[in-house]
Amino acid sequence: MLNPRGPVPLYRQLANLLQKRIDDGELQPGALVPSEADLVSEFGVARITARRAIRELREAGVIYTIRGDGSYVGPESASRQVRSGWRFQTIADDLAARVRAGDFQQDVPLPSETQLAQHYEVAKGTVRRALSVLRDQGLVFTVSGRGTYPSP
Repeated sequence: MLNPRGPVPLYRQLANLLQKRIDDGELQPGALVPSEADLVSEFGVARITARRAIRELREAGVIYTIRGDGSYVGPESASRQVRSGWRFQTIADDLAARVRAGDFQQDVPLPSETQLAQHYEVAKGTVRRALSVLRDQGLVFTVSGRGTYPSP
């Protein structure tokens, strides 16, 4: 586990822990490295700590990152693990079902992005993307500075 009072910075401890998972074969070449949000949730560290740990491993050539897709173990030539699904889509599907079921009142905004991010244990950007899907489907509309409402 991580020692916040130890002489080694937390990001370095986290990078070392991830390196151990790779060395032990828990994370194989081509495997998706846990996301920053997953590391924050699992280890209770700040997002900047998780980001810096990932950067350390990337700079050491242990992992590589594809913007918008994630970080993977090993050289870029290794075949990548197939994602099981996008988290934003799962959230969008859940919220769409709740909107269709009438769980949200017409004149009351849905929970805020912050509340939804906490509920689903994801980053606000993931929630924004899910809400964008709902807007594209015509299920919700957003009023700037007021919130996102179910469509009539």
